Amino acid sequence: MSSEYKLSLPAAILININIMLGSGIFMNLLQLSKATGVLSAFVYAVIGLLMFPIVLAIAKLLQKYPGGSFYTFGSQEINSFFGFLATWIYFVGKLASATVLIHFFTLIVQSLIPALAVVNTLVIDVIIISLFSYLNMQNLKLGSIVQYAFIVFKAIPILFIILSGIFLLNPGNLSSEFMVWQGVLPIIPFVVFAFAGFEAAASLSRHIKNPDRNAPLAVLVSFGIVVFICVLSNFLFFMVLGDEVQNAGSYFEAFPLLLNKVFPAQEFLRLKITALLQLAIGCSALGGAYGILFSNSWNLYALAENNHIFWAPTFSKLNSFNIPIFCVLSETFICLFYLLITQGNNVPLQQIAAFGNLSAFMISALSLFWSSVHKRSNYFWLGLIATINCCGLLIICIRQTFISGGVHFLIFLSLLAMGILMFVYNNKNLKA
Repeated sequence: MSSEYKLSLPAAILININIMLGSGIFMNLLQLSKATGVLSAFVYAVIGLLMFPIVLAIAKLLQKYPGGSFYTFGSQEINSFFGFLATWIYFVGKLASATVLIHFFTLIVQSLIPALAVVNTLVIDVIIISLFSYLNMQNLKLGSIVQYAFIVFKAIPILFIILSGIFLLNPGNLSSEFMVWQGVLPIIPFVVFAFAGFEAAASLSRHIKNPDRNAPLAVLVSFGIVVFICVLSNFLFFMVLGDEVQNAGSYFEAFPLLLNKVFPAQEFLRLKITALLQLAIGCSALGGAYGILFSNSWNLYALAENNHIFWAPTFSKLNSFNIPIFCVLSETFICLFYLLITQGNNVPLQQIAAFGNLSAFMISALSLFWSSVHKRSNYFWLGLIATINCCGLLIICIRQTFISGGVHFLIFLSLLAMGILMFVYNNKNLKA
């Protein structure tokens, strides 16, 4: 694979940002503002700080294991089961993110194009997932070009929020009456969902140039950029609208509210700009979904390489572009499964994604801590703090999941159980 195309540092950073800024930032604008008021930006900042040791721990592991992945971290520092568990739970959990982003795009397009409104939403979702599967079976160079195309769409609505906030900021909205502390805990899973994606470099590190330097750097730089954008955007959004956010029903009404402030007397212009911004947000969601599917198949490939799944030789086969096509197809079927079960409901899908991410992060942080305990590294306190932070966030996410019902979460747990059974069965065969 020496002639294989390698991703540059900017391309790796771009993939991470594309995933992190898929649509979580836009889906959360109203939800977080209505739940916590001006504290939405504060929550982003606090969760960003809590997650920073986790991000740094993964960066240190990537330095220690250039070209490594979640499987490498767990299996090398603890044992193969922990490597398998981190990788499998991340793989199936992350696909919930891709599913909700694709469904989000479909809803936006149907709202903009009346002719598509009569088509079943899930049919459009299936077409998009199938198209992305085809694109992800092509070479990595094509994939990175697609990432650059999607990033342009993300910049438009984000810049609009920031510029609107700079010119229309109302200092009165910084009042204590708009600080709703009781709404903080319920929104934490959605903030974690918005930040997840920085770890994509771990899935792709074997395909990044100079992975010992560039993979950890991509993780740190992309995370810092996205935290700053999320904090600034949510703060300025609320500082413009204040308690007017309570008049909105769904996240589709976020930008119309903002445009009413920017162009109060020009309805025609508002409608046109709303359509443009909604389309840009939809394409931003597509970019996030594409980035996930682009990187996540390599996690399943790592498990196939180590013979931890059924039909491992088949899943470890590469096509002429050095892409594991059966791993890509598996992503397609799991996304379709999530769509069928949840009907595209964003709440359970975001909760599943947050749980999958945090579980993989916790095992990775524990791996760094374990390495320090056994004198293989000098990051005892970093590993310990990252593990504790992961546990705390994970407990909050699980609590909120079951408060909101938890039925769909049981479906995710069944996928997790299936993976563990595969590991146990294959492990027994290897020992035999």
